[in-house]
Order: sequence, then C-alpha cells, then structure tokens
Amino acid sequence: MRGRTKPSWGHNLKIKIKKALGMNVILCDNCKWNWRSSCHDPVRPHATWCPDFEKRGK
Repeated sequence: MRGRTKPSWGHNLKIKIKKALGMNVILCDNCKWNWRSSCHDPVRPHATWCPDFEKRGK
C-alpha cells in the first residue's frame, strides 16, 4: 500500500462502469473490517474506495 488518500482516475472510471452495469460497488459489504469498533472511516457503510480495505475470508 502506498498510502494514497484518494482513488485514481482509473478507479473512478471502473466504479462508473460497474454502476452502469448494475453491479455492487460498495466495499464495506465484503471487507473484513466491516464492524463498528474496527473501522472508523467516515464513509464506512457506503465506501467505494478505502485504503484499508481487505477482502473478508481468504
């Protein structure tokens, strides 16, 4: 991780395409940190980009 504070333009384009196709773009649904005492990100329940995202499970 390079410590980015905002998403790249490529990520924003990918999100727009996924939304147009009706795909789920919310990261919090699949994140292993998706519980109140673990994640303090202000956009938590509806994040589309997060520097701390880790996929739940393996």
